[in-house]
Amino acid sequence: MGLDISACSKLVEAPNAERDEDGYPADYDSFERFYENKDFPGRFEGLKPGMIYGYSEDSQFGSLSIGYGRYNAWREQLAEMAGYKDETYEQDGRIMLSYCVSCWNGAQGPFAEQINFSDCEGAIGSVACAKLAKDYAEFAGKAEAVGGYFWDKYQELKRCFDIGADGGAVSFH
Repeated sequence: MGLDISACSKLVEAPNAERDEDGYPADYDSFERFYENKDFPGRFEGLKPGMIYGYSEDSQFGSLSIGYGRYNAWREQLAEMAGYKDETYEQDGRIMLSYCVSCWNGAQGPFAEQINFSDCEGAIGSVACAKLAKDYAEFAGKAEAVGGYFWDKYQELKRCFDIGADGGAVSFH
């Protein structure tokens, strides 16, 4: 199993779309309802909880898939590249070091909205997507210098946040 990330732009509210018994769109090819992960306040801004959205004729889409372990290692590299200091945390009785810890503890800065976000569920609305798209643009030269797999995924995620920033969203599922 792994993490799938999908992006769409130019969402259109569709409050009258037919819903299934759980409140999700009956026509899931044409409509979408995004999950607000309440453990990460502020990430959902630009979307309305429970709203079903459709797509405009000129909506854009993007996606990528990555294993959970690879994503977390990649995110760790992102936090290091962004300049966060490594800090300790406890996991399963062991003391671990991570560049992500400061964001997990509330630090703000480049990529913080992504670093401190679920690696498996939730949507990031257009407001946080716009901030992240800006971060991705500003750090592109640094990321390219890292190169390899990191740069490949960086470009895919940059594209997703650019798309989401245009009145859309990026969904982790």
